[in-house]
Amino acid sequence: MAKCMGEATYKSRKRARIVAEEARCIYCSGRSETLEHMPPLSMFRNRARPSHMEYGACKNCNNNTSGADLVAAVVARLNPTSSEDSWQNNELKKLVNALDIDAPGVRDELGEPEKHKTQWLSVAGSKLLRKISVVKADGPLLEAYLTIFGIKMAMALYRELVGIALPLDGAAWCQFQLNGSISQHQLDRLTTDLPGYSTLQQGAVNVGDQFAYRYNTDKRSVIAAVAQFHHGLWYTLLASHDQRIIGLFSKPPISQLSGSTMMRPGELSSRVPVPIRHKPMP
Repeated sequence: MAKCMGEATYKSRKRARIVAEEARCIYCSGRSETLEHMPPLSMFRNRARPSHMEYGACKNCNNNTSGADLVAAVVARLNPTSSEDSWQNNELKKLVNALDIDAPGVRDELGEPEKHKTQWLSVAGSKLLRKISVVKADGPLLEAYLTIFGIKMAMALYRELVGIALPLDGAAWCQFQLNGSISQHQLDRLTTDLPGYSTLQQGAVNVGDQFAYRYNTDKRSVIAAVAQFHHGLWYTLLASHDQRIIGLFSKPPISQLSGSTMMRPGELSSRVPVPIRHKPMP
């Protein structure tokens, strides 16, 4: 019992130290009040997340964007090649049920019949075919939540790689791609100029199969990265306070890329979808 209490006290002190040492919320100009895990615990198997990439955030940004964290965790696990009894699918069932509370309307979008398509997949090492259901994960709510998550990830990586929160005159840009919409050729092209590689690791625990990113940075004013979450969700990310780079990414053709968005620090909460309240039947 004493050992458990000691570990709890250590974690509490560590949390308080991280929050206190952050100059401000990593997403806006607000005061650092809570501990933000980015990526969130829900992204990892059994919520077993190694320490690191933990930052101070204001309560508003942390709480209001939790729905985006959950949606990303769900979409990242959508993989038609996973077996029915895989741990990914078992966790997916639990996460999907939580969408109604944290991201209302998203489960309805995912469940629309026209978004489901039956395909036959070759079974490795045999001539057999396996029938699978591919879900087309799109829709306005889903896109809004995945964009918020991507912007959070870009700002967190700026804080991680540059050492300070993205300045208020800076901006973050993201483009997301789902499983099946990105080819190995595209990945190779995206990561050509990204020599750095990282994931979360603590002792012998390495979660590179669940989260990893390649990156490049001048450690002063800009970061660029490609981040992978499980086998279902990919992001191309950029964050900078160099106005020349911001100008380049805020104009065509980059600004017109499908699934891409730019935001300034402080805009996250205003982009969270407003829950749809259905009127009762007369």
